[in-house]
Amino acid sequence: MPERIKPTYNEMILLLTAFAAGAVDVISFATLGGVFASAMTGNFALLAYYIAQSDYHSAMGSVVALIGFAIGCAVGVLQRRGRAQEQALTRLIASETVLLLFFAIYSLSIPLTAHTISDHLQILLLALAMGLQSVVGQTTNLTTIVFTTTLTRLVGTIADSLANGDVSGLKDVKIQSAVVVSYLFGALLSGALIVRRAEAVVLLPSIAVALAFAAHRRSRQNSV
Repeated sequence: MPERIKPTYNEMILLLTAFAAGAVDVISFATLGGVFASAMTGNFALLAYYIAQSDYHSAMGSVVALIGFAIGCAVGVLQRRGRAQEQALTRLIASETVLLLFFAIYSLSIPLTAHTISDHLQILLLALAMGLQSVVGQTTNLTTIVFTTTLTRLVGTIADSLANGDVSGLKDVKIQSAVVVSYLFGALLSGALIVRRAEAVVLLPSIAVALAFAAHRRSRQNSV
């Protein structure tokens, strides 16, 4: 029984962090100057587009996101270094939760008219959190922020299984598909709340990652 419980909790972590990434990307793009805080491929394209348009405010937001993401990755790698997987995940998810919660509290406390420096600080916090989450994905062997890679694996697994006539390989498709759907659901819910001007939308990513942290802690307790 314990062998079945642990993968279930790991899947919950993947789904919840994917949901958070979807929420973060929509929140950052819709409210912080058209910037992606987790999708760095798209962010590079947007950076070039903003520079071509001479939109230096948005271009600077993209630069801040790229820098924040890189720093988050570096910090995440250092947190993981020399630690067992379970201990590393505890530190990574806890740090991400704190960053996202700080972002939510800060976002709710500033005036609606505050921009530029405030926007860039919020982007930095979100990008740092997503950089940490990228290392969580590396640790669990399934990314929850780079969906071009996930879709490639998904389609490749389906194609191989059909070509070989071996449906057993399709079991991996379920979690990969669920991660993509969870990201889309996070993005959709955040978008719907933003359209309705619900300020509490900024709490969604921190709630999702806090639940992921709770799932991880529960997994560790059950494995003892």
